[in-house]
Amino acid sequence: MSQQNQKLYVGNLNFDANEEQVRDLFGSYGTVEDVKIVMDRFSGRSRGFAFVRMDSSESANKAKEGLNGQPFQGKTLVIDYARNEQDRGPRPMGGDRGGDRPGGGARGEFRPRREFGGGDRGGERGGERGGFRDRDRGERGGFYNR
Repeated sequence: MSQQNQKLYVGNLNFDANEEQVRDLFGSYGTVEDVKIVMDRFSGRSRGFAFVRMDSSESANKAKEGLNGQPFQGKTLVIDYARNEQDRGPRPMGGDRGGDRPGGGARGEFRPRREFGGGDRGGERGGERGGFRDRDRGERGGFYNR
């Protein structure tokens, strides 16, 4: 049994909901192994979502089917299977850039800046506006005339 299919994401959770209430809600679909309401580290308040680990993928599937789109404490729940850490995209604020994206790779990898935009990085400056390199202009003579 894959633990991936046992863990559910619970979105649009009421900020006042506690772990015991969420455990009771999911308990009617099977045994709840773990409930984790994600808290804001600065304010200490709920961020409005949680993760629930069920005892089996069958009970997780039943809970997902039964609770997705249902009201709970005045808000409509969004239930989906939780994703692994490596399934997520790049993290904001300078996290690892993920290998699939252009320019991605290991943190701290050197990426040269683009070669246009003025300054002395532009091509021949005689008569060029904006500092675009000749190779960016193409054969028709204008960068924007493509």
